[in-house]
Amino acid sequence: MRTREFDFEWDPQAMPRDPVQLRGKSRESGKMLVLDRSTESTEHTVFSRICDFFRAGDLLVLNDSYMLSNTLRFEVNGTTVQVTVYGHEPDNTAIVSIQPKQNWVAPGVTLTSSDEAELVCNLLKCQPDGLWRARYEPIELLMLTLELYGYRLDETVPLNPSHWKNSRKDYRSVYAKTPGSLEIPSAGLHFSNAILNQAADKGVEFAYITLHVGATETLAVRHISEEDIENHKVRSEYFEVNETAAAQVSRARAEDRRVIAVGTTVMRTLETLAAGKEKRAALQAQKAWTELYIYPSFDFRAVDVLLTNLHRPRSSHIVLTAAFAGKDLVMRCYDEIAERGDYEFDMFGDSMLIM
Repeated sequence: MRTREFDFEWDPQAMPRDPVQLRGKSRESGKMLVLDRSTESTEHTVFSRICDFFRAGDLLVLNDSYMLSNTLRFEVNGTTVQVTVYGHEPDNTAIVSIQPKQNWVAPGVTLTSSDEAELVCNLLKCQPDGLWRARYEPIELLMLTLELYGYRLDETVPLNPSHWKNSRKDYRSVYAKTPGSLEIPSAGLHFSNAILNQAADKGVEFAYITLHVGATETLAVRHISEEDIENHKVRSEYFEVNETAAAQVSRARAEDRRVIAVGTTVMRTLETLAAGKEKRAALQAQKAWTELYIYPSFDFRAVDVLLTNLHRPRSSHIVLTAAFAGKDLVMRCYDEIAERGDYEFDMFGDSMLIM
């Protein structure tokens, strides 16, 4: 399938740089486009009405990961540099950038943290894109050091660094508890505690998984540059599904209750667990990396409903939604959105509920 089929007109100015709370709005105030796959119909509404579309017995699966600071200061030979983590790799290495660029940066150079943490960064290999593969030691200190001493540069995620410094809770879901993402698991940002309480009162069950989002591919945008979507490759991301969550999803599937994935991260995780299994087969708890790439013709085995944000053209995310809802319906919806001109895109924008 040609990638150009996932192009549409959009205004880059419709991509906010700040969470809605920092723009004087509430989490649940955004617009929501509802797609009904059975009738191929659409409804333009607001996120605060999402519980109207839930049913008693639905299982709402939420990603509890939250985005970390991604940049630390390191020293070598009396010089201080900023090292930004762009992605984690399954072999315990990381993809990083170094600023300002230095002539002495070379494979084998060891950078020492300028903060109190006893963390070093060993440079391994420079990639064709100018980023470096590096190894942090001890690796178990990396997340804690980023949490305590890190800050963000605005080149990986389009956000305001000063707002991030002072308002980090606004950049994570109300149920987030596990640090590790380098981008924001953004679909869950729309939920307030009040909306979650409404869902619970309606008989909706909650399950929590963890997938740490990496700043993958073209860093902030999962852009497909290949002519055919089948030739695109996505990067690995780490996930954890514990025994409780696996049992909850397995029960819902066995009882023919709807499994609702909040975000493409949840979709990717659950479909990884269900790959190759019968549609009612039990899922097993797992800690692993997933390389799953979902595009049209994918055989969905775990998820019945998807909540996601509005995605940019030619992105792996819009391809995933087209696989789930059907390309023609999804692209027709984006044409409607473009014609209206009042929707916002990306992580701080509006949402789409696909049933």
